[in-house]
Amino acid sequence: MNAADEIVSCDVLVVGCGYAGAAAAIAAHDAGADVLVLEKMPEAGGISICSAGGLRVAEQADAAFAYLQATNAGTTPDEVLHRLAEGMVSLPGEIEALAAGTGARVSRRASPGNYPLPGYETFGFVYIEEIEGFDSRAHWPQVKGSPAGACLFRVLQINLQRRGIDVQCNTAVKRLIRADDGCITGAKAEGPRGT
Repeated sequence: MNAADEIVSCDVLVVGCGYAGAAAAIAAHDAGADVLVLEKMPEAGGISICSAGGLRVAEQADAAFAYLQATNAGTTPDEVLHRLAEGMVSLPGEIEALAAGTGARVSRRASPGNYPLPGYETFGFVYIEEIEGFDSRAHWPQVKGSPAGACLFRVLQINLQRRGIDVQCNTAVKRLIRADDGCITGAKAEGPRGT
């Protein structure tokens, strides 16, 4: 180790800070973990801020499970599909909670599944339509298309900041560190703070 190297400990290390990374960091923090997020790009957001921003949700878990089971044709364990279906039902409330106090306007739209399989009618989307006083094009001028994707990430970003979650940008993970039993115990990363 040289003078610029540093060993940082945390309970949960999240690699990448788009929608999935930000949501994972928030969930881990809220469960009591000390969280560190490493993002290789100069700014968090990834391609998430360029998306249409729609989150697929469902009205009924049983109907969503039936649809997911039909579309997966036995390739995904039922336990995983059940959890996904339950998450699709709880997601609107979770987004409302994250949006609270941000000036964001959340909307929900019915939108059946792509295929006329059992349960297809239960689906819809949740969007962050706008955030009071936030101009996504001024904040992220490189983003073209629907501002809803940028608005959704902005809500996640506000929640990362509110929780004091450390997001280190310009910090690329170079390799994972494994214990003798193969479990991942850390990562080697390089960024402005060193290695």
